[in-house]
Amino acid sequence: MTLSLRPDFWGLIAVAAAFASVVIVVFHIVKAASRGIQTYEEKYVSGAAKTLDAMYLTMSARQIMSLSMLAMLVVFILTAVTTMNIALAIVLGAIGFLLPIVAIRILKSRRDKKFGEQLVDGLIAMGNALRVGHSLPSSFDLLAREMENPMGQEMRLLTQELRLGVSLEAALQHLYARMPSEDLDILITSITISQEVGGNLAEIFDNIADTIRERHRIQGKISALTAQGKLQGFVVGMLPILIGIILNAWMPELFRPMYTQWLGMIMLAVIVLMETIGCYMIWRIVSVKM
Repeated sequence: MTLSLRPDFWGLIAVAAAFASVVIVVFHIVKAASRGIQTYEEKYVSGAAKTLDAMYLTMSARQIMSLSMLAMLVVFILTAVTTMNIALAIVLGAIGFLLPIVAIRILKSRRDKKFGEQLVDGLIAMGNALRVGHSLPSSFDLLAREMENPMGQEMRLLTQELRLGVSLEAALQHLYARMPSEDLDILITSITISQEVGGNLAEIFDNIADTIRERHRIQGKISALTAQGKLQGFVVGMLPILIGIILNAWMPELFRPMYTQWLGMIMLAVIVLMETIGCYMIWRIVSVKM
């Protein structure tokens, strides 16, 4: 009787040990995943929320995270239903998870670019306002009423801060925090120095406007000269992708192992990595910093 119970006893011990090991492994995986999600939320999602605040769009970091999860789920389901390929659905779902933050950054970049283009006209308008007797806060208020967004929005917030008792230097620093750029930094530095030592602000604004206008002209010329290199990089980068699409449409039985077998998916991952590195190197070569 004792001999017949012993195998069952040791079998229960083995099952219990295996179950405990699985629980411990799952616990550590969940803990690492939660730590990674928390880090992602703190570094990237919170940064996206601050970007939205600078664009006057109220959305919390938790809402952005929920939107990213929804985008990932929608892309995963659509890809899985249309292609019946779970591996491809996982990859595209991970890309879909990043789409909201990428879209936010693109919108912020466009807004910053438009603000930089409006800055020249704003400087000329402020210089003319100072010449006819307006004060500096009054010239800001003029821009808030006359300029289109985003310049009008930023100037309205600046004038509201000044009316509430915020110092000019602090209000300008808040403006720079929302719209960081080298041109705006030059303008704020010029205003700050002029407030301390004096000077003709109207003439200073005209000089800064001329400098910014000349910089934009040179940047446009550089963009035109490097357009051919960018186009060549785009063509070289898209060529393997187009060849893969053509092969898959022409001879699907030949190309199918690339996305149905693990060795083929590993090769595709290596190709994507090398394509990314090559496009980045081309972009660094043709990019000229001013």
